[in-house]
Amino acid sequence: MTEPRLWTPTELEADAAQARELFRQARLDEPFGLYSEFFDAFVPVFAGLIDRLPDLVSAALEPREFADLVATADARTAFRYLAAPPVSEDDLKTLAETTLAPSALRGDAEQARRVQSVILHVIDAHRFAWLREGREPTEPERATAIVASAVLVAARKVETSRRSDAKRKQEAQVKQLLAGLGIVEVPPRDIRLLGSAPEPGEFCGESRLGGSRADFLIRLHDGRVMAVECKASNSAVNSFKRVNHEALGKAKAWIEGFGKRQIVPCAVIGGVFNSSNLEAAQAEGLAIVWSHRLDDLRGFIEAAA
Repeated sequence: MTEPRLWTPTELEADAAQARELFRQARLDEPFGLYSEFFDAFVPVFAGLIDRLPDLVSAALEPREFADLVATADARTAFRYLAAPPVSEDDLKTLAETTLAPSALRGDAEQARRVQSVILHVIDAHRFAWLREGREPTEPERATAIVASAVLVAARKVETSRRSDAKRKQEAQVKQLLAGLGIVEVPPRDIRLLGSAPEPGEFCGESRLGGSRADFLIRLHDGRVMAVECKASNSAVNSFKRVNHEALGKAKAWIEGFGKRQIVPCAVIGGVFNSSNLEAAQAEGLAIVWSHRLDDLRGFIEAAA
């Protein structure tokens, strides 16, 4: 049976350099509008929230009032970003032993108190210095706090959008390639045994294979199942997590569970990657395909007949 090509260190380095340059060009050409959109959306949210901080500090807000204050998704995000550093939703749930769901906060004064207490305990003393000093903010202080807070959220939102957009683009490219090859898409499914996988010449989107999910599962014409993970990275350090930890970790589990002759684990990658990490990953059974060289994936699928 045809096996995925093993790239030499020189080839991996050359493609890593090309992928890095493509990433650099895309980042430099990135429109400013997305950041501005997030910033503009959160300025009024923080303005309203910051004006109610004295009531929060003094515990003057009733549970229903506090629930109304964080009733929207953006307001709940802004509330978490009052902290230094911002508190994730999962961390807040753990620290406060509750959620930010308005229905829970509105009906339970103790839950509302715990959420307020956690944020006030870690509130940013630099952005909101007047709270520690027990006074009203000056207008410049208020304006600076609003802008600084909106900047924090906008920057994080752009980072998240970049990652998800890059992955969506990779997935769209793979799906287009498969359609061009006449590989038919079928519904996703949980696959405990390979008999449940798509038929030869079919593929499904994100599905569970054994104990973990793959972005695509393709039944090759020779009967093997190709499990594809799409990975985008913005740094060499991040690339180790994406490929050597996440994708390779799944690949090892799939090979152990289903057998090397039946599974072809593959990572479609784009962005900034350390070529030596990629060399190590492919040596342990993970096929490497670059987003800018998807014809390599096409060639392998065509040859696996």
